[in-house]
Amino acid sequence: MSLTPLRQIAVFLIVLVAAAATRAAEPAAPLRIFLRGGPKTHGPATNGLHDGPTWLKEWQPLLASRGAQVAGALRFPTAEELEQTDVLVMFAADAGTILGEQRASLEKFLKRGGGIVCFHDAVVTGREPQWFKTIVGGSWENGVAKYFEGENTYFYVNPAHPIVKGAANFTIEDEVYWDLHLMPNAQILASSMQPVRPARGAAAPTEPAIGKLIPQIWVYENQLERGQPYRAFVSLLGHHVTTFASPHARAIFLRGIAWAGRRDVDLLTTPEEVAALQ
Repeated sequence: MSLTPLRQIAVFLIVLVAAAATRAAEPAAPLRIFLRGGPKTHGPATNGLHDGPTWLKEWQPLLASRGAQVAGALRFPTAEELEQTDVLVMFAADAGTILGEQRASLEKFLKRGGGIVCFHDAVVTGREPQWFKTIVGGSWENGVAKYFEGENTYFYVNPAHPIVKGAANFTIEDEVYWDLHLMPNAQILASSMQPVRPARGAAAPTEPAIGKLIPQIWVYENQLERGQPYRAFVSLLGHHVTTFASPHARAIFLRGIAWAGRRDVDLLTTPEEVAALQ
């Protein structure tokens, strides 16, 4: 028996609804993450400063335990590795110096909507800070930017953003940067007070300057020519490797990675880490 046109349309719609329901029931594919670490800098192996190898060793299994598909190396990923990546996470000195074929593969990755995350000195580039700021929303230029290591308080200035929603201001021993090159459309999520710069030979300051906030955590959404929109998340925290183990900081880092990959921000966090934000 042949169907009338109206019944044909009805059957077609039923098939579409059933197919959509089947897709909705299927589990989402794991978030594919590449961790780009770097050699340890800043002093002896035991001081925990700028410790890319330890970070890579600890965070690769951490993210895998949260359901992500994780690869990593103490180098920039190959073009083939980036093709299998949803979010590139960088924690390495001078990681913003990306030239030649590496830049071409990065731009190809970003044009298809791949996310990028930078921790601490990954925003540093000794070659082209003005270019890298357009990629992740901000960059360090040697001889221009400044830093202070010590106890700093971080103030959430955009509490409605999903990455920092429900998070209280917090204090931690780490390092702040300022006088960076920032894109005007970077969305600042958290800032700290700019420390007083001591006179030459004077002791390091113990009290911050009053009134001037310096951006420390931000997000940035961009679109390269003829490409899809992509997301970048940057946190300048990470001077001490112990910062990555702080439940509060780690929750923000994990949310930033998930957000850059266009997933639910708490895809990678635990309830205990989310509770630590408060």
